[in-house]
Amino acid sequence: MKKILTIFILLKVMSSTAQSNTNLPQTLKLPEKWEFRQAHTEKWYPTEIPVSIHTALQKNGLIEDPFWRDNEAKYQWIEKEDWQFQTTFDVPQNVFEKKHIELIFKNLDTYAHVFLNDSLVLETDNMFRTWRTDVKHFLKPTGNKIHIYFESPIAKTTPDWTALGYELPGGQRVMTRKAQFHYGWDWGPRFVGCGILKTPELLGWDDFLLEDIYVVPQEVSQEIASMAIRIRYRSDIEGDVEFVNKFNKRKTIEQRKLEIGVREDSMSFQIPNPELWYCNGMGEPKLYDFTFEVIKNYKVIATKQLRVGIKKIELITEKDKDGESFYFKLNGRRVFMKGANYIPINIFQDKVTEKDYARLLDASRDANMNMLRVWGGGIYEDDIFYKMCDERGILVWQDFMYACAMYPGGGNFLKNCSREANEQIERLRGYTCMALFCGNNENNEAWNHWGWQMSFNEDQRNRLWKDYTTLYNDLLGNFVANDGAGIPYWESSPKYGRGNPKSLKEGDAHYWGVWHDAEPFSMYNKKVPRFMSEYGFQSFPDWRTIESFTEPADRELESKVMLAHQKHPRGNALIAEYMDRDYRKPNNFKDFVYVSQLLQAEGMRTGIEAHRRNKPYCMGTLYWQLNDVWPVASWAGIDNFGRWKALHYFAKESFKPVAALPIIEDDIIKVYGVNDKIPFIKAKLQVRLLDFDGTVISQEILPEIKLHPDSSRVIWQATVKTFLKNRKPQDVVLETVLTSIDNSEIYSRRLLYLLPPRDLKLPKPHVKISVNQVNDGYAISLETNKLAKNIYLTTAQDGFFSDNFFDMPPGEKRTVLFKTETILDNLAGAFQVRTLTDTF
Repeated sequence: MKKILTIFILLKVMSSTAQSNTNLPQTLKLPEKWEFRQAHTEKWYPTEIPVSIHTALQKNGLIEDPFWRDNEAKYQWIEKEDWQFQTTFDVPQNVFEKKHIELIFKNLDTYAHVFLNDSLVLETDNMFRTWRTDVKHFLKPTGNKIHIYFESPIAKTTPDWTALGYELPGGQRVMTRKAQFHYGWDWGPRFVGCGILKTPELLGWDDFLLEDIYVVPQEVSQEIASMAIRIRYRSDIEGDVEFVNKFNKRKTIEQRKLEIGVREDSMSFQIPNPELWYCNGMGEPKLYDFTFEVIKNYKVIATKQLRVGIKKIELITEKDKDGESFYFKLNGRRVFMKGANYIPINIFQDKVTEKDYARLLDASRDANMNMLRVWGGGIYEDDIFYKMCDERGILVWQDFMYACAMYPGGGNFLKNCSREANEQIERLRGYTCMALFCGNNENNEAWNHWGWQMSFNEDQRNRLWKDYTTLYNDLLGNFVANDGAGIPYWESSPKYGRGNPKSLKEGDAHYWGVWHDAEPFSMYNKKVPRFMSEYGFQSFPDWRTIESFTEPADRELESKVMLAHQKHPRGNALIAEYMDRDYRKPNNFKDFVYVSQLLQAEGMRTGIEAHRRNKPYCMGTLYWQLNDVWPVASWAGIDNFGRWKALHYFAKESFKPVAALPIIEDDIIKVYGVNDKIPFIKAKLQVRLLDFDGTVISQEILPEIKLHPDSSRVIWQATVKTFLKNRKPQDVVLETVLTSIDNSEIYSRRLLYLLPPRDLKLPKPHVKISVNQVNDGYAISLETNKLAKNIYLTTAQDGFFSDNFFDMPPGEKRTVLFKTETILDNLAGAFQVRTLTDTF
């Protein structure tokens, strides 16, 4: 009886709560279960949304895994077909009785005709926009049917593409406002599909709807932050209301008079002694929780929860003796940006989970990154991405979705682009992580330096450049200036192409002399720009990742299947060419894969550390690229299973906020002390020259070094000849260890070799490991009798190694955590160790 009474009381409370909220808008998500078919066929198949056509086909066994072997080529027919999706649903009373009921789609990909109960209610042509239409008069309480007919993106755009009379650089993809990477890239497959990438919903409301709201700092000091909440609403009524803002057990109330129509308004408030939001490595990413309410006649008619940090971001581009600066200030402090270029997590966005976002952004934070560049050929990311960046202190450089192409002008196209931009600016400006809106990726550089203009006559060139300036300067630039909440705007990345000598003296740079031009990694030390926003080098993914899409016979460098997962036409040849310069020839393809990762990691470390040493001339390094959209040989540091390559482990070390960075310049060993933090750092530096048996040949200890805030300078140097003491460079390694004065904290530790690995006389080490179970997984303790270069730990189990690909001199012990939820039965045989000497 007591149990029944408890349930009755609970139901009564729920009923009372529902009644008290009847003034508020009500949302109904449409069902997850749908069905689909190829247009003009009979049979329907079940599916669940979010969904893309390729995943729907795969789950029904109509196609194999598109990533398996060379299946990509087999499924190009899908892009040429039309597809249909449908479902049925009921509308609960609390929604059905509302005066307005809107059907809302986000990320509808792309050319969709939406029918509700056999009436055409919506037509869409942009996957980056939110589509909404009032469907009150089309709905019934039960048995509603929604039917979506997707036209082939290829068939849809062919007439306009043909009517141009010339071919725009970038190909037919430029005619669509659809993710450009769907059409293939030099790291990604071509899967041009369609789909319902977010769950559609019905929004019911009566007299008042809060359409948009965001919090923006007005003036910020250590003593007080003057803030504003800005809103846009739709109202069918007039009358007096209260705007109420609650935060930190404080409440601000302002009286307002509603007006009929679409209106904008704001309210101001102050936060005494504010805790400012800082990016990773500079401080805490403090976020405040706000509750905003609109109250009429003592009833809440609108409410919104907000989580926002207080920050001021500035892009400083000022003429100086060297050219023109390019750096960011956060809360008045100059910040050296460390990070990577981010592309979508999967080519099929419906497969991406919140866990995937958390894993990738945790990896970025843990690698000491403070900025990611959301690249312009992908997507404007899901809200959860920006929320997680807010929480982790990762600033976001946000490209608009235009990349490596010239796009058409014309009223309809520009109108579509304008609405897209307005919607995305409104959505993103409220996130604290936002640091920059950028008009496009490489379109300016390509037009001026890639020979594109040669394909057009003078009239065409003038028209295309006018279309360019209209979109990126007139439209996007003004939209951000007027509505971007103070977030800076940059027309195109890079400012100049590498064919222009100004590219190293002004603005941001994309440097591809290394890789595309086969220049040596040492060029990174010479080609240092003001801000490096893109550069990179390829490697192969983890061996287990290769196993996921191949059969054993496929696992050869030039096999048909491996070439299908290498999208750069010269990719394998370039990796092999660079590898031959620095490494001995690997025994087999599996060793080649491992060494390719070492090659990539060493090359990128050269670039990262060159940029950091040249601070403040250079104030940022964002390498290409953080992640993959499928299993592939690419520039990524993390493959599409989330497995860290050697690059990401190396970046974690090279991005440490306080570090000693050694280099040999003109036969002089120099150690640069770099401090990205604000306070002075007092540190101790130990420099040792060791042979591969661990014998100390030379040593010097600087007991106290002052590292100035936000600085880089030489803190120790010596000639190579002096420090070698008649030893041969192929037999020794230089070790630099930077610690706190009392040795309680190791800021950084680096081994620097005087020759490339192929010229070193590396011994065959015996690496001893022991494994113990701990709370988060397993602690792997390692010792070696001789120098072990690039220790690579592997296992068949799913999990994460806290460190890998590292060098280890004899005489030291190191413990690596393998984080996993799996219980291992055979600890002695669970982990394998490989070193560089095992590959030749």
